[in-house]
Amino acid sequence: MPSLFDRIKFTWDYFVRGLHRIPPVSAPPEFDYPSPDPRLMEFLSGMYQEHGALAVRVGNWICVDGGRVFTRASHFDHPRPSKNLVIQADFVTLTVDGQHIVESLAGIGPDGSTAIQDACEGFQDSCFHALFVSLLDHPCDHVDREIWTIGGQTRQVTFGWLRTRGAFPFDHWPPVFERIQGHVQNLPLSPGLHWIRYFYCHLPSDAPTVEVLVDNETHDELQAQAAGLPWPASDTVYSARLFFVIQDE
Repeated sequence: MPSLFDRIKFTWDYFVRGLHRIPPVSAPPEFDYPSPDPRLMEFLSGMYQEHGALAVRVGNWICVDGGRVFTRASHFDHPRPSKNLVIQADFVTLTVDGQHIVESLAGIGPDGSTAIQDACEGFQDSCFHALFVSLLDHPCDHVDREIWTIGGQTRQVTFGWLRTRGAFPFDHWPPVFERIQGHVQNLPLSPGLHWIRYFYCHLPSDAPTVEVLVDNETHDELQAQAAGLPWPASDTVYSARLFFVIQDE
């Protein structure tokens, strides 16, 4: 039997917010995406619902707020390099304008369930809240929003949390972020929605891994600039991941 909280939430969603009047929607095409993973889909649905959005399963997608966003997720296992399993989880967000925001995150753990949970936490920290606020215009305390001048135009920038692994020295982050802002502000971005992801992995005995994506695609100029940022030196492995959404003001 549903709890009192569930009954109250149902009444609020369907009669106060009027969500019972949202017409049925059809699932988007598959777009050759892999079949979704049930655990990741349950996580996505629950996360949107916990943040006050209506999320229902429609085919291989989660339909959010009557089709304002569709989302899905799948994962791939990688060879076990040590005692931990490493997976790649791909989270796809389809906007109302047909843009595909694809974010891949590593999940690490002693078993599949733990690795999947780790990937989910990474997506929630670094990407979900920024997408939730930007695409659905819901309030959320887990983002930072700033106004930047990018390519001569004022734009609104919404940041998720900085996602780190290892012993990342956070007191070294401000000068790195300041340089990132300067590089991004020089981009000749077209009007409309854009998203950018920075990833840096420091390896004491090898060259670092540096990746910068703009709208899912590697951006060679930003990536070359990112390699020269004042990343802190360290005797141990660490990584940092920053995701943000850019919109017209």
